[in-house]
Amino acid sequence: MKIFLSYASEDRAVAEPINLALLAQGHDVFFDCDDLQPGAEYDNRVRSAIEDADLFVFLVSGKSIQASRYTLSELGIAQRRWKHPDGRVLPVMIEAIPLAHLPAYLRSVTLLEPQGNVTAAVADAVSRMAAARGSHLRRQLAVAGAALLIAGVALALLLPRGPRTESRHADGSVGMLIPGGRFVLGDDEHAPLREVFLDAFRIDRNEITTAQYARFLQASGLSQHPDHWDQADATGNQPVIGVSWHEAQAYCTWAGRRLPTDAQWEAAARGGDQRRYPWGNEAPDGTRARFAIGADHPYRDGLAAVGTHPAGASAYGVHDLAGNASEWVADWYAEGIGRSQTHNPQGPDAGEAKAIRGGGFYDAATRLLSAQRFHADPNYRGADIGFRCATSAR
Repeated sequence: MKIFLSYASEDRAVAEPINLALLAQGHDVFFDCDDLQPGAEYDNRVRSAIEDADLFVFLVSGKSIQASRYTLSELGIAQRRWKHPDGRVLPVMIEAIPLAHLPAYLRSVTLLEPQGNVTAAVADAVSRMAAARGSHLRRQLAVAGAALLIAGVALALLLPRGPRTESRHADGSVGMLIPGGRFVLGDDEHAPLREVFLDAFRIDRNEITTAQYARFLQASGLSQHPDHWDQADATGNQPVIGVSWHEAQAYCTWAGRRLPTDAQWEAAARGGDQRRYPWGNEAPDGTRARFAIGADHPYRDGLAAVGTHPAGASAYGVHDLAGNASEWVADWYAEGIGRSQTHNPQGPDAGEAKAIRGGGFYDAATRLLSAQRFHADPNYRGADIGFRCATSAR
């Protein structure tokens, strides 16, 4: 059977063995970690996969039935696909949830409430449902599956390969690919916990350097230099600081890119496992980040060259997302991402301050958490505020 497996990102540890067990039975399982390639349009792929599925397996937990979770959007697509879910929808209770809290659509079919091994219980239930479809249907599916496999292999041989993990831009920056998919932002301490979907994008591996910014000044003819520019090495490899949000955005536009959104920046820093820092959950130290430096002169005493702390790189290979220079991002600042913004959120339409992420060399270790958000007037020029650019993945 073709099976769509719907689950909240926090329940991935439960979903992954279920996916493997169903694959071992010979089913064609849509599992977003495996089936969404970099650059894929998430909404279109998900809708098509659900509409094409023979069975919709929904892992029921407190997270998956929360308002505004994308799992409920997936369930809504299934409901439009099958008005009567009997034999088509399998709700699996992986947490004890009061029946009254479940969507009415799920309550209309028998719930699977595993006692013990959840993976084994789901595999057994799906096996029995597949058998009930009849031997004729199974033969049809086997023929169709073989044809799809042959077509898939042929297509894979004919089509060009997907986006490269790294790409070099005209200004010398290296863009690191962040695959599209689900990301959990915030931590309910420094920012509200939210699940969003982001299309694939690229973000610069390093912050924009003084040498790059010097070329921008020469090419653009701007007479306004960043603060502390008299200390900077115009051929150097330290991050440029002392730029306003407007100047950071102007550079990215000149370079054919843009500032990353607040959500994109955090996704690049935290990956898919909600890590506290770009490198993981271990506390910051001098091998991972440049922080807690009491420098009077940013370029002389405070800033390190970009990429100096490879041990602090994120899961996607992005450097210096904590410490050294904090970074302007595109969004107007708000306390949290709006509940209605579930796909490529871009913050409020207007505001008084722009968001800043990452913490700089002045900051204590407690300010380097990837979920922390800061803000300043877009005209402000901070002695430890720089930026990096981003672009959509093509």
